[in-house]
Amino acid sequence: MHKCCGTNQRKIPQRRVNGLQLPLNWYQVVCWLVIVATAIVNFVVLINIQFYELRLASFVIYAVLYSCHLISHVAALLLDPAEEDLRKMELNTIPEFDRSVHAHVIENGRCHLCNINTSNKKTKHCGLCNKCVYHFDHHCKWLNNCVGRRNYTAFVICVASALLLSIYTTSLCIIDVIFFLTNMGHLSKYVQNYIACPMIPKFLITKYCPRSVAFLTFLILLGLCGFVIACALLHLLCFHIYIAVLGVSTYEYIVQNSNQDAQHKCNMGKFYFIKKKSKEPASSGPNENVSVIDSGVSNLISILINKEIVKAKNKYGPDRNKIYPGDENIIS
Repeated sequence: MHKCCGTNQRKIPQRRVNGLQLPLNWYQVVCWLVIVATAIVNFVVLINIQFYELRLASFVIYAVLYSCHLISHVAALLLDPAEEDLRKMELNTIPEFDRSVHAHVIENGRCHLCNINTSNKKTKHCGLCNKCVYHFDHHCKWLNNCVGRRNYTAFVICVASALLLSIYTTSLCIIDVIFFLTNMGHLSKYVQNYIACPMIPKFLITKYCPRSVAFLTFLILLGLCGFVIACALLHLLCFHIYIAVLGVSTYEYIVQNSNQDAQHKCNMGKFYFIKKKSKEPASSGPNENVSVIDSGVSNLISILINKEIVKAKNKYGPDRNKIYPGDENIIS
């Protein structure tokens, strides 16, 4: 089974054409199970809970949203976001990268692994899919595929439709809980008969029996699950809207913030040593050696910090067309 699926993906010898190519990722398997389970619960149970008019409306809304989600999901899963020249080539075993020969996978617009000329500076070589992705955004473990210019729209529609499904499911659960607590007559006849509490004597006016409690618990749990999923999807969708306004990809956004964090740490380190040195009283004679030693240590550490910053800039700097194959990919 471990040959079929896995959570810790490794570089494959041939490029990945689509998200269904083995090995699969456990995240995408879990995603499929969640889609199937929620569809069964929503169509078989949740819709039948509603009164007649809301039942018809819910069926139409769910049918449209699930159709939209499945089409966009399959499109984002099967579309190959690789460079056009690469898609025309046959699947061949890609050689291991020799860093002693080339410093970077892509140099001057030429990928030394895919053996093609890239058409755009935003093309990146994904180590997990082992291919050059046109306008690389990120590698999505839920799709087991890279997200690039070719399937980015399908990816966003997939996320948006899943968000709307979660919101609508949560809304129905909230409405049904309110109906249960205020007026059960708004629920379907089937539900009213199920939670009628037949074992409770008629002179005891109560609606809380094992069946009704189980029904209420089901609505609350389903609503909470829908709410949690909706929050996660809303955060993801808002992030992609935000970077779209900025005009950058997920990869570029993370790289830029990594550079800013590294520069901030460097500046804080320099500030600390300058502040420490300024607090030391002026002295002469034998104590002067202490100041010289502190200054030397401060300069040495500053040099080391600057050296690390230079490494980070060389690795993630403005020339974003250079990707190290051993680096961890940007994963959603």
